[in-house]
Amino acid sequence: MSPWKSRRKQAAYSRLVAQVSEHDVIRAAEEVVGAAWMAGLLEAEGQAATARRVCTHMRDTAYEVYRSAEAEQDAGRLSESYQELAASQQALGRVRDRHDNLREFAERERTAWAEAEQMRALEVLADRDRLAVAARTAGTQKGRSHEHR
Repeated sequence: MSPWKSRRKQAAYSRLVAQVSEHDVIRAAEEVVGAAWMAGLLEAEGQAATARRVCTHMRDTAYEVYRSAEAEQDAGRLSESYQELAASQQALGRVRDRHDNLREFAERERTAWAEAEQMRALEVLADRDRLAVAARTAGTQKGRSHEHR
């Protein structure tokens, strides 16, 4: 092979190594950002579940107070406890809806994240294959020395 062709193939190989290295950096950044997003979603789900448990407890407590006032036939306390029960039931409904919506959203995000992970893995394999082919074409063993991070 002529020196000119050899240098051209080496230059093409070097450009490909730089491109693959750039892909590696981008994939690493995507991993960091994605992991932070998933952690944030998990935390939000935990907070929503806690809010739901608190509202459920408050509704249950309001119901017990209402039942007690009903058993004692205390009209004043019965009216007040009924209003508390109604308010706590409404709050629980709102919190339950938000929690359910958040869970559904988080599930969609986890599915999208898993699909993106698969795509990144396929991209890594494709980059390795391209490097191996380019290394053979350039007549170098460099393709085997490049390791994916």
